[in-house]
Amino acid sequence: MSFSTRWPGAVTLLTFLLYLCKDVKAQNETEKLPTFGDTIQILGSMERTDQDFQDGLALDLFSPRNRTLVVKQNTAPFGAQFVTGATGGPFVALSNYSYIIQMNETANDLIAKIEVPYDPEMLNAMGIQEADTYVATLASDKKSWVVDDSTRNVHRSENNTRIIKMTSLDGEYLLVGRKTVDTSNIFVQYGQGATRTVNLTGGVGIQEAEFVDGLRFSIQASKALTMNVDLKQGIDYTTLPAGTQSLNSFMWIVNTSNPSAKVEAQMLVPFNRNMLVALRPAGSSPSTMLTVAKRALNATSGQFTPVYKDAQFVRELPEDRIQIPGMMELDGQYIILVTDPKAVGVSPVQTSSTASRSKPATASQVK
Repeated sequence: MSFSTRWPGAVTLLTFLLYLCKDVKAQNETEKLPTFGDTIQILGSMERTDQDFQDGLALDLFSPRNRTLVVKQNTAPFGAQFVTGATGGPFVALSNYSYIIQMNETANDLIAKIEVPYDPEMLNAMGIQEADTYVATLASDKKSWVVDDSTRNVHRSENNTRIIKMTSLDGEYLLVGRKTVDTSNIFVQYGQGATRTVNLTGGVGIQEAEFVDGLRFSIQASKALTMNVDLKQGIDYTTLPAGTQSLNSFMWIVNTSNPSAKVEAQMLVPFNRNMLVALRPAGSSPSTMLTVAKRALNATSGQFTPVYKDAQFVRELPEDRIQIPGMMELDGQYIILVTDPKAVGVSPVQTSSTASRSKPATASQVK
């Protein structure tokens, strides 16, 4: 047989061997990458440590000291439906395990990021957009997965999602996705109907929802329930505590499907600083003048009283919301009361037998 007749077969065999060698080399390189339980050496002197793992996890960090870390796999992580830090939902796990990162010592002086890969085909099958993927951190109370849009980066060209701006790596991490049509921040509209209803999963975890004006709830519910919030115009000034007036001319009406369900919640109630200045042009101090009051859900004439007034805290600029922690029930009508400014440390709402009631603000008063 002539050389010319053997040449095509030889080329085919050579090409096959080259591909085989590349495949074996790639496989060997993958096998050299660390996996769960391996000890990773971290460079000191702020030199870069860029470490990939066999499943695609990558850690990129700078440390002032030599250290070590270990990544462990948790195959039974906390439920991904319990997410705080972002609204909307539902959230689902995009991996059947989480990562537990442990440094050999406490390290809060790092410049670091973590990136976790996702499968675009799997996301498409689940109806999740790449922009709705998050690397979540298990909260210190282990009741929710925490996400933060200000430190999140979705790297579509490499199919991974990151947490950046990290100063510590110790913790547990899970890749989660939000099954919504919209991306970024999701806000709930006031009223009734499927798109205006907050769906809460019963269990030990915490879920969050935020409405279009900034009214925000963080809720742990013993049973599954739904929640709607309506706005109602008109407040009878005779239902207000002495010496107070309503900041707004409307109330928030919170209605859940199961008022008797045991809940532990936090509520953030937004206030309009311009409205406050209009009511108190001589000087306004939100932290000493504002408090949230409540009455029963179906009340028509009952008195509004401050709710958990000793626990309320005014979060001023740039947030301008009143925080009410430790709430054990949600159903009711809510308003914001205004008093004269008090010295720091004095309760913003104090009743007085000689103080007169003022009418709530109207549109003409704040023009």
